Amino acid sequence: MDIFILIIGMTLASAGVFIFRDYVGFLLGVHSLSGKVISIQQVFVHGRHDKHGEPYVGDGFYPVVEYQSDTGPLAFTAIDPSTSGRFHVGDSIRLNVAKSRRSERRMSKSTRVLILLLVSLLGCLIAAPLFAGFELSMMKITLASVVLALCFAMLIVFVRDLDEQGLNDFAHSRSGRPRLCLFEPTAFCKWSECWMDRRQQMKIRNSQIFGVFCVLLACVLFVLSLQPLLLLSF
Repeated sequence: MDIFILIIGMTLASAGVFIFRDYVGFLLGVHSLSGKVISIQQVFVHGRHDKHGEPYVGDGFYPVVEYQSDTGPLAFTAIDPSTSGRFHVGDSIRLNVAKSRRSERRMSKSTRVLILLLVSLLGCLIAAPLFAGFELSMMKITLASVVLALCFAMLIVFVRDLDEQGLNDFAHSRSGRPRLCLFEPTAFCKWSECWMDRRQQMKIRNSQIFGVFCVLLACVLFVLSLQPLLLLSF
């Protein structure tokens, strides 16, 4: 049994699971819409207590954001302390709608397994020259290097997309455009119906194709790693 080829195959299989479970699942639960501030609404919100311990009612000027849907334009008031007094009528705003309630993402089991296998594969590459009986061919080194580069690039893209979604309720996008993040809004299916981002649709499709490629290549490597045992059984 070729242990090194087996580790590469396990890494690719884990990468395929990570893509379908974490990355594609994240992309399917995140939608981005363009909105516009059509008016400013003053809202009175009950606070807890002031510095003297007395109950009080605070007020703020919040933007009324309009976005397009299949049934026509819809509007809502973005009541959030970070948006009060920041906008004028006519300002453009980007709405990032996430199906998940958590604004902070936790590391999943598939992500941990993938990182563990990547560290193991990298350790094998580094430790191979230290042992005389453990020699690696140029083909194995090249294959392992390509797998490591692809998997680390995939993790970087995943973390970047998480940051782009935003960990705060209000932020600015790379273009400087104000961005409002809505986590698990009411009637999420209604928001997803008006989602028409072709760029993200292509990203989802390409990710699924890449995940299938990783799983198929992992199956081929599993067969190659077990080939000596299969030949002995016959």
